[in-house]
Amino acid sequence: MLILRIRQAECALADGRLDEAYEIAQAEDVRRHHHGQRLIGRLARALIQRGQENLAAHRFQPALADCNKAEKLGGTLPEVAQLRAAICDAIFREQEVHQQEALRVAQAKQHIEDGWLSVGGRILEETPADTGQVQLARQKLAAARLQTEDRIGESPPALQQGDIEEAIHIVCGARLGQCKGGQAGEVLRQIRGQAVQRVRADLEQGRLDRAQTFLQRLMPLGKDGTEVAELTEALTWCRQAAQHVLAGRPNAALPLLRKVKAICPSARWLDAALADAKRAAEAYDELNAGPLGLSTAEAADQVRSVPVRAYEEKAYEETPYGVTTNGQSEDVDMPPRFVLQMDGVGSFIVFREARVTVGPISSSARPMLALMADPSLPVIMIERMEGDYFIRSETPVEVNGQAVTEKLLADGDRITLSPRCSIRFHLPNPASTTAVLTVSGARLSRPDIKQLILMDRDILIGPYANDHIRTEQLKEPVALFAQNGRLLCRAKESILVDGRGFDSNVGLAMDKRVEIGKVSLVVARLGE
Repeated sequence: MLILRIRQAECALADGRLDEAYEIAQAEDVRRHHHGQRLIGRLARALIQRGQENLAAHRFQPALADCNKAEKLGGTLPEVAQLRAAICDAIFREQEVHQQEALRVAQAKQHIEDGWLSVGGRILEETPADTGQVQLARQKLAAARLQTEDRIGESPPALQQGDIEEAIHIVCGARLGQCKGGQAGEVLRQIRGQAVQRVRADLEQGRLDRAQTFLQRLMPLGKDGTEVAELTEALTWCRQAAQHVLAGRPNAALPLLRKVKAICPSARWLDAALADAKRAAEAYDELNAGPLGLSTAEAADQVRSVPVRAYEEKAYEETPYGVTTNGQSEDVDMPPRFVLQMDGVGSFIVFREARVTVGPISSSARPMLALMADPSLPVIMIERMEGDYFIRSETPVEVNGQAVTEKLLADGDRITLSPRCSIRFHLPNPASTTAVLTVSGARLSRPDIKQLILMDRDILIGPYANDHIRTEQLKEPVALFAQNGRLLCRAKESILVDGRGFDSNVGLAMDKRVEIGKVSLVVARLGE
């Protein structure tokens, strides 16, 4: 029987049925027989040869299986070691190719999503592989181009009807802001031309608020063109001049207003503003030259500081948010700023205002968020407008390494105030316009503060990455939201306030312990 099985294996080997021969040859009695040993030598060499053929055809797994079988039969032969090394190198090279392909496909998809269709198309054309990922990316590119063409066709009628806002909405929806050539480029040029005329007309009429709002809507389309850049600078100079006037420095406002006049010579209101600023500057000079000059600076500081302090004290004392009945708040307005203290998670300053200023605590114009940092740091303003956030600064600051005085912020942007102080801007939830600021390299007035929340409508607290405050102590998100001037709370788990039941239709009380499942929090006043 043994000789018969050996003959059977030899016939299988001769016919090229190597796997069948391998099943017979690996038996212990066959391996001990001298005819079986000769069979094993020939079979091992045949398996090595088939493995080399599979390797040449890029069939790496069958080649590796043949290599393992040859090693099991013949031991660590030099030919087996060479084949295994060649297979490993080939697999490593193929993985590198696949990784590069995946990277290029990801880059192409990102460019397509950002509206750079031509760039994404060139990347896909230079990707030689014809895998499923590449095919899906090409289909996505084709769909984006069709959608872009359809949206471009909707813009000219809106422009002809004078509905420039609808045309901007159409172009922004199609993400055409980066297009420079073809039909899309021509449409963008027409929109910018009409937009410039409208902004200039508003500026000449003295409607700076309307001009600024419209220019912000134009920002996603880029700032290409001298006129757009000039009008942007003119509005910036107007804001700076207004700040100088409010600070009692009309002399500093004069050169800025003259620059605006050079850009908009037909603006009659500028003539009156220049004359008033000049008279105010002369009056200040006369006052400083008189007996009161020695105390003018101190008096001005007191005058500028009192209204802000008085307003804040009134906001917190005359409308004491959180006057409670049975542990719940009455229907009174919540403060514009408060602290959210969460046990085991941290404390967060919450700003409800649409505009928040950030800067060093020793700044002459005290910022809303004071940083214990270098006094020379600039004071920046982060403003929320129609769901978008913009950063503005009198002096240039770096956003993602680029110096700007005004910019539309996006999730993940890094604002650098100095080499040692930076702020990370986050929009965790695409469906929410509440933003989160993380300060690095500077201390806040309270060491327990972890982050800053710019609250619009709601704050989500939960275990997910798109929650504004993340904590593993909650299984489902908890929503804090503003309604009718109150801070309401919605949660699937039971809510207790000072150990008592809570009516979700009543606002949370100030300085009361709120328990939601395993999480306990307090909404506290923001102390000075």
